[in-house]
Amino acid sequence: MTEIEMPATGASWLPGWTHSGPEAPVPLGADRSGAGLLLRATRPGDVRELRGGVFEVVFSTLGEPLSLTVTIPATDAGAWWRPGSTVPHATIPPSWGAAVDETALRGIPLGALLGSRDVARLVYAVDSGPGETQVLAGLVEETADFVIKIAVGGSGTTGDVRLLLDVSGGTFAEAVPEAGRWLQGEQGHRGAPGAEDPVLCTWYFAHQHVSAATVLAQADRAAAMGFGTVIVDDGWQTSSHGRGYGSCGDWEVTEDKFPDAAGLVEALRARGLRTVWWIGTPFLGYRAKARDLGLSTLRDKPELEAEVLDPRDPFTRAYLVGRMEEIIARTGADGLKLDFLEEFHDQGAPGSVAAAVETVSEIVDRLRGLGVEPLIEFREPYVHAEAARHASMIRVGDCPLNAVQNRVGILDLRLSRPGTPIHSDPIMWAEGDSPERVAHHLINSLLGVPQVSVDLTRLPAGQSEALTFWLSVWREHRDLLLHGRLVPERPELMYPVARAHEGGRHFVARYAPHAILIPAGDWTELLIANADDSSPILLNEGDEVSAGLEIWDVRGRLVVDGDIVLSPGPHALAIPSGGLARLRRAAHSSMPSA
Repeated sequence: MTEIEMPATGASWLPGWTHSGPEAPVPLGADRSGAGLLLRATRPGDVRELRGGVFEVVFSTLGEPLSLTVTIPATDAGAWWRPGSTVPHATIPPSWGAAVDETALRGIPLGALLGSRDVARLVYAVDSGPGETQVLAGLVEETADFVIKIAVGGSGTTGDVRLLLDVSGGTFAEAVPEAGRWLQGEQGHRGAPGAEDPVLCTWYFAHQHVSAATVLAQADRAAAMGFGTVIVDDGWQTSSHGRGYGSCGDWEVTEDKFPDAAGLVEALRARGLRTVWWIGTPFLGYRAKARDLGLSTLRDKPELEAEVLDPRDPFTRAYLVGRMEEIIARTGADGLKLDFLEEFHDQGAPGSVAAAVETVSEIVDRLRGLGVEPLIEFREPYVHAEAARHASMIRVGDCPLNAVQNRVGILDLRLSRPGTPIHSDPIMWAEGDSPERVAHHLINSLLGVPQVSVDLTRLPAGQSEALTFWLSVWREHRDLLLHGRLVPERPELMYPVARAHEGGRHFVARYAPHAILIPAGDWTELLIANADDSSPILLNEGDEVSAGLEIWDVRGRLVVDGDIVLSPGPHALAIPSGGLARLRRAAHSSMPSA
């Protein structure tokens, strides 16, 4: 093992950084591929080289704060990537920028310094359990080094802190999922029946006007289109039709909207649809009867017409867990959408994050005690491995009508939470949108599990046909799209092209006027979904290829059925906007029709 020396000047200067302490060099391995990786820490760590250029360093915290400094020359650096649908992907921040809080209920402490050709110059990840972690990453102007400063607070950090550093020079699409698997550890993710089925959510098209009649009106059409789950969102617990969370906390079905909640669940189940109830988990609304029970709260949120419950209090936790158990027991529903868990994080309440994670764990255990494996939905930002191991599916944060944000969120979470079903934020569109725009929304969510929130009974024919076609394509190729090897390209450009492949089968989604490279090797099937208004250019860098060619338009109508010869070089392929092409070098089953 070769000892790595830090510069004599010590750690990089970072204005405003209050966590710096006496830091000593941490010896790392010799095989760093000339990366120049340097690490300092406020206490010694045990280093293990997992493979060439990939290091795991374990620090014992003893309940005390820990500070780490990682530096690497910013040679060939193009962008600093962190996962998240709202996180900038095309910047290299300065070292004097703002630090980011990463807790078990907010974000994932994982990042990658990107080089050219989607190479990961450095990937880091840190596992501090439920403890508070603050990360400041950026370029040091004086040295052109990239620095990552990590501070782990003492509160809630009773075990070891693990740090992963990868300078092996692998691709972004390979290195980031490896770091994600490392973060998840042996616990992996919690599976549940239906977690990979398309979802119809009531929120965007019904809001608090939701009722049993509203849901049942969608049921037959939803089942025919291939949806597997209905999320009955905010509104089932209140007679109000406004916004705000003043009705949260009692978690009793309002009978004027849902006179027979158990009957509704059974009616949906008879059509092959599961039911999931929305829960504004931390909120005790101003109008809730439970305010008279003496429940403990962390703080008031007057803008939301609610207070935030304190999960550290045993009585309060028992009440919340009991209400979750009762709503499932009474209605026979299949699971819960546990919303707003990030609100349990309170810097003025040490231990609130750990207590919230324990509360969610207890909810899941109690629901399992009813004889079901419950569907549990989380959403951004509470996607950290420590908490999200209790979720059966994770959803992109709210981004109504924003297809790009949905795409980025899905791909980021797929990479950083490998193996976990990642759902889109419910897809919606404007009443006057074209079928092509509807298809673009679906294609932008193609590599995740599609959630949709539109009134299926009021769709114009073109929109309905586009939705039906793309849901049928997704169902036909679900295993390839969700479990094939995921390779999203150019993260700093928000993934203009993304592909999944397994064996000789390749599925490519195109979101911008970028060329598509024909796969190398003996591929058998290539599917291309076009979410741009231009026709794709195919680049063949190998030998001449002959293939059968089928092209469907946005409504699922077959418009081309023939053969194509691709000589080396570029080829224009006239895939309509919102359409799909398939090239086959061997016989495969026909596409589903709309």
